[in-house]
Amino acid sequence: MKVDVSDSNSNEDGRLILSCLVALVSVLIFTPTLTDIIVKPRLYDGSINNLGRYAMTFDAYEHISETSDSVVIALGSSKMREAFNGVLIQEMSSSGYDFYNLAYGLEHPYIRVIEIEAIIKLNPEIVIFEVGPNTFSELSTPVPEWAQMMMAQLIALSGTDSTPHLDEIIYPEDLAILPNSHIQRMELLATYFPNAIEYTLEYEFGLDAPYPCFGDEANVRCVPLPTSSAYDNYLRHPPKLPNILAMIKETGTLINSNGQPYNISLEYYYGEHLDKYINRTYHNPEGVLNKNQVAFEYMIDRLVDAGIQVVLLGLPYNPVLMDRLAPGQWEYYNSSVKNYTQIEGITVLNMMWDSVWAEEDFSDRTHMSRQGERKLAELLVQPLDQILGS
Repeated sequence: MKVDVSDSNSNEDGRLILSCLVALVSVLIFTPTLTDIIVKPRLYDGSINNLGRYAMTFDAYEHISETSDSVVIALGSSKMREAFNGVLIQEMSSSGYDFYNLAYGLEHPYIRVIEIEAIIKLNPEIVIFEVGPNTFSELSTPVPEWAQMMMAQLIALSGTDSTPHLDEIIYPEDLAILPNSHIQRMELLATYFPNAIEYTLEYEFGLDAPYPCFGDEANVRCVPLPTSSAYDNYLRHPPKLPNILAMIKETGTLINSNGQPYNISLEYYYGEHLDKYINRTYHNPEGVLNKNQVAFEYMIDRLVDAGIQVVLLGLPYNPVLMDRLAPGQWEYYNSSVKNYTQIEGITVLNMMWDSVWAEEDFSDRTHMSRQGERKLAELLVQPLDQILGS
């Protein structure tokens, strides 16, 4: 009989990989500090994931609880991350509270709901939620691969006591593809090990460098480790995205992901490029009660029941974008926010349609510039101080 050597070698390779994975899981279970030493730094600096902020939140809640007992936290997408300057708001506020920005890019309430137990345990005085068309956007079942990866990472890093609520709100089809047991969570962390070690060695020997977390070139993908002296300030005011509008207007160029400049006109950026952008699923409500809205309202209800005050902040978009909306395009947002104003324990600050916002308040079509960030702080201080003083 002829023996297929290639199949034999393939089976041997498979068994070897499986053995190595089992060994890694065993090491992780009995030596959890290896996760902190090898995996977490590469999750924080965005080397083995897209955004380090998806690795930081549970550590952030713990850090904040040890640092302050008078806390306001802001949650939301990159719109909130770019808009909420906790350092500036604290300087303007007379409340004596500490203000933290824990928003992250591509946030969906259905993803953020994983953190609700940790938020309640922190017991902030106020939780500020971004509310926008993205709050009510569509999310398929089962969730797409990118959302599964983010949710799985959050669950793996959450600790066993932080997610007992998941079966109340996460669909069975999604739970089935997420790490629910301790072993599954350790297995997921083990899969990060090979890449984490590879990047760590490359950085150690100067063959490559991670995204910078500090200085003028700080990248939004990178988060300083909790042991860093910059960590607390980072949680209050994370680095901002480049001001794309200013670059286009001044030079007619932008920098691509490879660091190379390319030409782009303002007419194109605000033309067909905007037309495509404005119709993306993420920036439009689905128009029905969906899994994102259910998760959003679940978090609100849990916080209100826990005696934590909730502020829903409707953040504006660049007025050029808003002028291009089709009639009724965001009407589901309007009607939903109107309903929330009737709920006791919730304060709605809907700045979406306010005429005070100018193009210069934005660094692109969606995110606030430093000028917009300051304007928002000035508008927020009085109502927040009023709530905190009541």
